[in-house]
Amino acid sequence: MKKKLLFIAPGYYGFNEVVYNGLKEYSGYDVIHINSTEPYRYKNLAEKIYNFFLKLFLKKNIKDIKRGQHIKRIIAKHKYDLLLVNRPDVLSEDDFSLAINQSIFSIVLFWDSIQKIPAQKKFINLFDICCSFDSDDCNHYSLKYITNFYFVKEKSSNIKYDVSYLATYDQRINESISFFKYFKQQGISAKGRIFTYKSMPLKEKLPQAIEVIHQVIPFAESYKYYLDSKIILDIAHPHQKGLSFRPFEAIGLQKKIITTNKEIINYDFYNPNNILVIDDVKNITIPLSFLQSEYQQPTEKIKEKYHIKNWIRTILSYNEN
Repeated sequence: MKKKLLFIAPGYYGFNEVVYNGLKEYSGYDVIHINSTEPYRYKNLAEKIYNFFLKLFLKKNIKDIKRGQHIKRIIAKHKYDLLLVNRPDVLSEDDFSLAINQSIFSIVLFWDSIQKIPAQKKFINLFDICCSFDSDDCNHYSLKYITNFYFVKEKSSNIKYDVSYLATYDQRINESISFFKYFKQQGISAKGRIFTYKSMPLKEKLPQAIEVIHQVIPFAESYKYYLDSKIILDIAHPHQKGLSFRPFEAIGLQKKIITTNKEIINYDFYNPNNILVIDDVKNITIPLSFLQSEYQQPTEKIKEKYHIKNWIRTILSYNEN
């Protein structure tokens, strides 16, 4: 009988589905997945009206109550050999405690820095192993360092743009605008999409090449946006030292990358022919040689190292030591 693995993660941008599929394919475990932010849908109008008064007078929400009940039912079904959690701060205390008590060994994945999500800090001593891709957090809190990964291997030949950019609306918006102004001035063909909720409209005026979207592109499909471009643009989050998914996606898609994250020069796949680091967004310079030269393949060993298959094996190895 297969060992059981309980994977709990929020449904933000569909990262959880990609990891869940990877775990099913490469872990060798019987994998049970809980989306900790899965929305509850009202059964009927009466329940919706009831919830209105519940929130108004008791400050409770039937959606949260029902989601918690659903999560508890799934957790309580089995004992688990391994618990793997992303964003434990999203869970209620009861749900978290039940998951820990039902599991022999537990691992947490911090996909965001503790500076970005301070609530993660209180969970560090509650798991057997804590993993993070942020090197500063690993050094400061004695966490296990693990990079991000890529999951798609694909090379496209129908190239229409020099650069493509996909992002969420946040404090990096002015840097995004600076890049696209530079692209236009230099005759560099570029396209961009920035996601924001309709309730949070952009205040800034965007260059014509950047499109605003209000629907999330799932992580499992977002890579397709880069297929018709030579280069992926990556703008680092100010409160995050580790590399985002973009540099790793670039490996799988055989794309060059322009990034503001200086950490990338310390990685074994760093190649100045493929990777251009911009130190100062106010003084952008992209050499013509970088735009025109062909992508240089890293070794097979390096490519396999950052694939989701090896990422999962690395995490699971902590339970074997």
